[in-house]
Formats: sequence, structure tokens, C-alpha cells
Amino acid sequence: MDIKLLKQQVERVIGTSLSENVRETQAWNHVMSERSGQDAGPYRIDDRWVWFVDREPGGIRVLETELSKVSEAEARLIHLLLSAARESSHPVPNPKRDDETRSIQLGEWLQERIELGELNLPLPEHFPMKPKLKGRMLPFLLNWESSGQGQALSFSKLNKLLKSYFGSEVILVPLKEDWLILLAEELFMSLREESEEAAETELDLLGALCQGLYELVTNEWVGGFHLTVGGTLIGEAELASATLFLRQTLALGRVFNVTDPIHLPWELKLERLIYSIPEEQRRQFTLELGDRTGLLQDEETLTTLETFFALDCNVSETAKRLYIHRNTLLYRIDKFKQETGLDVRTFDDAVLVKLELLLYKVTKRP
Repeated sequence: MDIKLLKQQVERVIGTSLSENVRETQAWNHVMSERSGQDAGPYRIDDRWVWFVDREPGGIRVLETELSKVSEAEARLIHLLLSAARESSHPVPNPKRDDETRSIQLGEWLQERIELGELNLPLPEHFPMKPKLKGRMLPFLLNWESSGQGQALSFSKLNKLLKSYFGSEVILVPLKEDWLILLAEELFMSLREESEEAAETELDLLGALCQGLYELVTNEWVGGFHLTVGGTLIGEAELASATLFLRQTLALGRVFNVTDPIHLPWELKLERLIYSIPEEQRRQFTLELGDRTGLLQDEETLTTLETFFALDCNVSETAKRLYIHRNTLLYRIDKFKQETGLDVRTFDDAVLVKLELLLYKVTKRP
């Protein structure tokens, strides 16, 4: 779109001059967020008519003039002319490419909100993606660490895979290092009704969806994937805060669940609490418990304790999971008690050892 030619044509129509400016993206988005319910223009900002022209790397390009120089009818006419010019500059639209462009735009806006700490702002009214974000949604966050081999993770192919997996359209949003996946509430409710096991809880269904999604992407691409899902449905204004929460969940999972690529937030509540404790206080607590770094570095001891806690301190189930005799497990537990004075078969000691294991992962592992 030739902005200079367009500006000249508009000025000839209305008989007055317009100024061409570039407004800062952050300030523009803030103004748009306060104009909920309005259309794409024209806008009255600080006693001036302002018309959106286009987005560009340096900001938002606009035309503007004083309110007194242009009537409301003329302002709307200018708006229509600008809209027609934007549409004519893309005579052969590509729906798939348009979807990707809109998703990238949404991702950039979310990333900016997170970086600025503006976590509860609704999407500006002029965003093309806004109509698709009506109602509540279930968010997933997928992280991919490329191995440098095989094909790249593309928007079009991932979007196609997601549609085939969920049986309907989803919203895919590329972020800096992650992919945000949004399921409409209606789709999620439909999936829940189709669940084969009537006794399956909603959290079980979310875990199963994550497992299936993880297997889907790992069959298509080479590299390390990490995946998480929100425990609740969210609205449009919660997108930024939900994305930040899911990123934090992935970070926690990588610290505490090293071997598991699927990180469910309701399984990391204690880990989230431990991670929120200031580092100095964590170290002080570890010193008060006693330095057992050498013991926890023993792979057999570490695996035994983690499996024991994962199975709710059930001796028989732990022995089965570890493929050892029950007496062998009891011997390991007694040996740990002799070396530490803590019997993990008792509630209080089990809590202390569990906390120590979590602290060890935060403070001792690289």
C-alpha cells in the first residue's frame, strides 16, 4: 500500500491535510484495549482523529488530524477508503497464510504482555484473531528443542496434526520458544463426553490428552519435546497470565521431573512451593537437615526413594515397580534409616525426606 499516494487521494476528497505518523506499538495496544466494543476506526485520541493504516516493525502507522478539521461523517469515509486500500493491496488472499500471520501477531502481543507484566488485558478490538477467542478455552503449551536433524517444526504441519488429533479446528499460537494450543470449551466438552471410561476424572482426561499429543508430535519430529496443560478453562483476558503459568510449569518440570516430558501442574504443587522459597533460605534449611549430598547422589538410593514416594509409600507396589524382592526394599529403607536417622515409612520422616529430595534437585543439580 502506497501510503503517500493514499494520503494525497484522501486529502483531495476531504479538502484538508492529514499528518502521517508512527505510534509506539505498546502505547497503541494500550489505547485499543481501553476501547472494548469499538470497531477498527476511526478513533478519537487526545482531541484528534486517528486512522489505522498498517503495522510495521517500527510501530503502528497512522494518519491523523485535529477533530475540528474533519466531521464525523468525513472521518468514517476516510476509514472506509483506508480499509478498501488495505484489502486491495492483497488481491489474492491465502487463508492458510492469513491464519499463520494472525497467529504470529497474537503470539507477539502475548509475548509483549508477559515481558511488561501486563497479564490481564483483553485482546485489542482491531486484532483479526479476536473473534476466534470468544468463550472459554483450554490451553496447552508445547516446547520443542530441535536436535538439528530432520525437518523443522512448521506452523502449517503442526496445525494440521492438531486438527486430526482433536477432530476439529484449534488455535495454534507460535511464541518465542513455545507453541500455545487453545481448545474451545465446546471441543473439550465433546472430548470429555467421548471418554471411554465413565469413571475417568477430568484431570485424568487432561493427562491422557497430553500423552496422546506428545506421542503424536514425537512420531513426526526429532528432538526433545516438553508439554503441559492448564488445569482450568480460561477466557481471553487470561491468555497472558495462563501462558506465563504454563511456562513456569514447564520450567518446574524440567528441574524436578527430569525424565518425564509431560508436566502436569496439579502434580507439581509442592515443587512450585519449594521453588518459590528464596535460595538462601533453601540452603539454610538443607544445612539444618544435614548434608546428605553423597547419599542422594547414589542412583540406587535416589531411585528407591523417588519410586517409594511416587507410589504413596506402598512397599509392595514399590518393590514391584523396581523389580526387586520386598525384603530387598525393606533392607534399603532400613539402611537409609541407619545412615540418616529418618524412617520414610513414618509420615513425618517421609515429609522431611521428600522436601530434602526436592531441595537437592534445586540446589545441587546443574
